[in-house]
Amino acid sequence: MSSEQATRRNLKAVENAVAQQRLEGLAVPPEVIEDLQRAARGEIAIEDGIKMTYQRFAYGEIRGR
Repeated sequence: MSSEQATRRNLKAVENAVAQQRLEGLAVPPEVIEDLQRAARGEIAIEDGIKMTYQRFAYGEIRGR
């Protein structure tokens, strides 16, 4: 599989994951989606995307009451 095909596959996986969250009634913040897409394109490591997401929400409430 070429790197272009792998990137398309990864971006589709991000799209599907975000859609699944929306089906569950959850909203994925645009900056998190951007990080996921950057990781899918290989611009950042997946671990870095996870760290950035954690840092954004480490002190906030994840779920509503």
